[in-house]
Amino acid sequence: MKTCPLLKTLLLAVSMVLVGACSAIRLGYNNAPAVAYTYLGSKVDFTDEQSAFLKASLAEIVQWHRRNELPRLSREMQQIGQQLALQTPGGSPAPVSTEQVRTVWDSVRVSLLNTANHAAPMIASNLLKLNSSQLPEIQAALDKSNQDYRDKHLGKDNRERHEKLVERTTERYENWLGRLNAIQRTRIEKWAHSEVPQLEQRFQSRLERQAEFMKLTRLASGRQITHAELSAAVADLLNSWQAPRNAADSAALEVRQKNAINLAVDVLNAATQEQRNQAAKRASGWAEDFQVLARS
Repeated sequence: MKTCPLLKTLLLAVSMVLVGACSAIRLGYNNAPAVAYTYLGSKVDFTDEQSAFLKASLAEIVQWHRRNELPRLSREMQQIGQQLALQTPGGSPAPVSTEQVRTVWDSVRVSLLNTANHAAPMIASNLLKLNSSQLPEIQAALDKSNQDYRDKHLGKDNRERHEKLVERTTERYENWLGRLNAIQRTRIEKWAHSEVPQLEQRFQSRLERQAEFMKLTRLASGRQITHAELSAAVADLLNSWQAPRNAADSAALEVRQKNAINLAVDVLNAATQEQRNQAAKRASGWAEDFQVLARS
């Protein structure tokens, strides 16, 4: 379940480490507060006071992440690079286990939870500075984002959804491994078939989270909620996609995570030595970039 775009963009400054090529990470990370502010400023007409406060909040979130998350992420990326480069005594790539991939998955999840929990009070402070006249702009931004999401991820029918999902997933893996082979592509095709039936429900969950966000925003703009209450609600909303609130959502998330982990294992274990070496180099490059950024 995805959180709403405006809340997510407030975390863009810290999530930049999860996207892009190694050579672009340092520039992207250091510029993330400005990028996030520019995006938000294009959606909402902030007052001078709101703008100054938002810029300071974004800068603080990045500094916190730099001190608290980057050193650990650097160490883990280094370990990932070493594991990907391992070979068997016969010289073939060493198998990757489900446990290894789940460890990485859980590590990223914990990092995102930590960041969301730290950022929530600052996000709440910014929401409490909004006024009711800005709410239509926020809703319009959400509506535009939803239409873009539907066009990009859903399409007109299940066949188009499957094609789009396969294309996106293949591109992500090829960013790490280079061009995929026939076995890897078949694995992705099969995985995508199991994912497509869930896409519409996930979109509806997205809309529900946005409605919840707008409710909080209305309360904040009317000063009808305390900072402590709003901070807790924002943290819950940010974390809801990876910390479900009920048993049904928790079970669905576990199945989704299991399938994604199994796909990663299948794709990596079908990789050539050249592909694995490229992925190992990418991970080691990220580890180095994270170290440099953490020391900055």
